[in-house]
Amino acid sequence: MNAQELLDKIKQLPNKPVDVPTAPPVELVAMVVRWGRHLKQWKATTLADFACVSLSTVERVERGDKVSDEALDRIAQALGYERGAFTTPRLPIGPEMAAEQMIETYGHLEPVAVAPMKTHKAIRDAAKCQAYLIHRPEVPDTYDADIANLGEWLDLGSFILSDMIEDSTPSERGRRDLYNDVLACVAELERRGLTVLSGVMAAPQPGLPDWKVAIVSVTPRLTDPGAPKRRHVLVDRRCVALPATVMAAA
Repeated sequence: MNAQELLDKIKQLPNKPVDVPTAPPVELVAMVVRWGRHLKQWKATTLADFACVSLSTVERVERGDKVSDEALDRIAQALGYERGAFTTPRLPIGPEMAAEQMIETYGHLEPVAVAPMKTHKAIRDAAKCQAYLIHRPEVPDTYDADIANLGEWLDLGSFILSDMIEDSTPSERGRRDLYNDVLACVAELERRGLTVLSGVMAAPQPGLPDWKVAIVSVTPRLTDPGAPKRRHVLVDRRCVALPATVMAAA
């Protein structure tokens, strides 16, 4: 059963009594698990390994077949949800509302091409963007200072390479030194067990058609071992939209 078939089936579910708590329908769980796995760009085997369940169990869940509550709880936790997210009875919201919530959650996502942040070109492309977004799911607070340091280096690189600077642009050697300093910061994050990916997202705003945002993904290798081979991340377009007050000022 593909994603569209699951969504159609969710819409066709009969309405349940609104005052009787029930567990989420298996079709909705299947859609959430499938999307959650794809957002992480995990193979089904990777999810099975992290959830400590069999591959066939993951496949059955994604088909909308029934499995044990224990297996669903393990899969929920592997995807970052709380235990019971797929099994705890709750007041039903109806199939139409469930479909709307799925669209609200996933309908604003846009794929952005990324690669390991290990080259001068990657740093240069990020520094030439008008803004940057650092995404760090499941990264412990102990890395806050290191990630903030990376952000400061990107700020500095953007400032130095900005066309708005009236002084002469830095020499080629000066640019290389800047790129190497940023790469040294990235290397330190990777030495401490993180994967750093970057890409550029075209995010045109009203009156700013050339607005671009550097997307920097930072994830722990321990919980996201497939990240170094990732070629795309999904970014919520609303996260790169400028506030209305800024747009008014622009």
